Amino acid sequence: MKVLFLNPPFHNRFSRESRSPAVTKSDTLYYPKWLAHAAGVALKEGHDVDFIDAPAWQVDRKYVLDRMRTKGIKAVICDTSTPSIHNDIEVIDYLMENEPSTHAILVGRHVSSLAEQTIKKAKHLKAVAVREYEYTVRDWLMAVESGTDMKDVLGLVWRDEKGNVTRNPDRPAIDNLDELPFVSEVYKRFLRIEDYFYGHSKYPLVVFDTSRGCPYKCTFCVYPQTFSGHKMRYRSVDHVADEFDYVAREFPQCKTIMLEDDTFIIHKKRTEELADELIRRKNKIPFDSNCRADVRADVNFFKKLKQAGARLFCVGFESGDNDVLKHMKKNLNLTTAETFMKNCKEANIMVHGCFMVGNLNETRQTLDQTLELALKLNPDTAQFFPIMVYPGTAAYDEAKSRGLLSTENYDAWLTKDGLHSSVVNLPNMSHRDLVEFCDKARRKFYLRPSYMAKKGLQSLRDFHEFKRNLKGFKKLSKHLFAGSFNS
Repeated sequence: MKVLFLNPPFHNRFSRESRSPAVTKSDTLYYPKWLAHAAGVALKEGHDVDFIDAPAWQVDRKYVLDRMRTKGIKAVICDTSTPSIHNDIEVIDYLMENEPSTHAILVGRHVSSLAEQTIKKAKHLKAVAVREYEYTVRDWLMAVESGTDMKDVLGLVWRDEKGNVTRNPDRPAIDNLDELPFVSEVYKRFLRIEDYFYGHSKYPLVVFDTSRGCPYKCTFCVYPQTFSGHKMRYRSVDHVADEFDYVAREFPQCKTIMLEDDTFIIHKKRTEELADELIRRKNKIPFDSNCRADVRADVNFFKKLKQAGARLFCVGFESGDNDVLKHMKKNLNLTTAETFMKNCKEANIMVHGCFMVGNLNETRQTLDQTLELALKLNPDTAQFFPIMVYPGTAAYDEAKSRGLLSTENYDAWLTKDGLHSSVVNLPNMSHRDLVEFCDKARRKFYLRPSYMAKKGLQSLRDFHEFKRNLKGFKKLSKHLFAGSFNS
């Protein structure tokens, strides 16, 4: 079949696949990685695949419709997110109203949590894939192509001709990740890597995973709770190293690989084996990765990762108060966080620190403590964001049960310009207070003379760090002074 994988139009440079989907203040734009994985499986099955990343390409729904007509598209796989879900449904209804013979399926974390609700809100939509969807989409396409019943497609919620909605049995998570094609092969075929940027990474970069799942139970974290689960699954060391080699060969302009595992260092022995293999292969591409501050790894372990190419860890410190960390089930304390930072600095690995305010037992004092922690740790870059509770997470359920949600209109998860907002009103702080505190914290962190001097020296020493700093700061500076509600 002629199949379109669609990251649908919304705000330009909207990171739908981010853990907190929004237009970012640093110009960061995530790859549509999960959608690309599913496209890779469809290509492997022999389908005639097209791909549109509308927020990256800055194209509208008419562009999508015209391209579908030109290419004779018969099926659309459309990504979604909580803040964009109303828009995403409208896009699919628009496409199907204008091309009624088209088959469409929605995928992503939001519809995984609220599949029946979503399908009932759409006028023409007949299918939603729940959780990891590569093989659900594969089997759905097979059923569409052959005209067979949808009842045997695992992981599918679907509406029949009479309007009845059926939920099929869940699909088991993929255990053998090596059987999936390299996602970077799909990037090579359809995307420009120069369109994507992470504020903490050298530019341009390529993003892929080495594992799926996360065993931790942080109440706010959306991927493990709604999508990829808590069971750890790993690609083999050789398979990951082969993709490093592929990126080096096919993307000579690539300056960083970002490993987007929920958290990279879970299995220390396997991580060390990967480091040894990258060293053996003389890996030349630096890599960044998501990491937890409670990994309890010693300096020598980090130094080996540095030798293999580790450049930066993206770390969720979240709060400067131990009770807040305990309430969110973070399994972290401030002493551990400080030790982790010390070891990273000794191993010469940079850190991007993530700090979240508005957690459900916060006070104004704990917000100030979080800012103090950020200044004390002094990571290379930092992000401050208000709590974003998503359907399907424990944090959402708690906020709803305690009457802390200001609204359940998903559009309110963003400002009018697509920036992060919040819908959590704490007893002593409104959701607007939380957003404005983040604006203040950002100014305090980035406008310190000592910090600006450090970044200036870093830029002088490394042209690619200069390029990254300049690209990020050009966008960030607008929001530093204007704030989230006045940009």
